[in-house]
Amino acid sequence: MPIKPLHWCGITLALASLSAPAVAAPGDTTQESGVASATVADPITIQRVSDLRFGRFASPGTASTITVNVDGSFSAAGDVASSTNMAQPASGRGPAQFTVEQAGNRGGTVFIPGNITITSGANSMLINSITARLVVISGFGRNRVYRLDLGGTLRVNANQAPGSYLGDFDVTVIYN
Repeated sequence: MPIKPLHWCGITLALASLSAPAVAAPGDTTQESGVASATVADPITIQRVSDLRFGRFASPGTASTITVNVDGSFSAAGDVASSTNMAQPASGRGPAQFTVEQAGNRGGTVFIPGNITITSGANSMLINSITARLVVISGFGRNRVYRLDLGGTLRVNANQAPGSYLGDFDVTVIYN
C-alpha cells in the first residue's frame, strides 16, 4: 500500500526544533506503523427462539378456529375443538418467540405481520388476528433484552385437507 505523504508547512520546522536528536541525511527515511480501527455495532438484533405452533387436530366438518395467545394458552371454536386434545407433536402448541436486544442509546419499533398464510401443497390456511407482546428479560434503560411473543388465530376450513402446513413471516425491527 503506498504511503501518502503529509506536508506541513511551517509546522515541520517547529517540530524539528523541539527535538534535538540526529538529523537524517538526504535519502534516509524513517517510518512507524499505526493501527486504524472502527467498531460497527448492530444497535438492535432479533433472533428467532421458537415458531408459532397450532398443534395437531382433525379436519373439521365446518369452518373452525384455533387461537394461540401470547401467554401460551389456546382456545378452539367449531368442530375442530373436539380434536384438540389428541396427541401433540413434541413442540406442542405455543406462540412464536423472538429475542430482541437493543444496544447503546437506541430505541426501536417492532413490526409484525397482519396475516400469515400457511400451505401444504395446493392447500392453505390463514392466520389472522395476530397479537404480540414485548417482555423485558434482562438489562435496564436502553440496554435491554426483550422477548417478543407472537400469537394469532388459525382459520381452519371445513374439510381441510390433511397435511403439514407451513408458512414464513417476517418480524422487522427498525431502530430510532
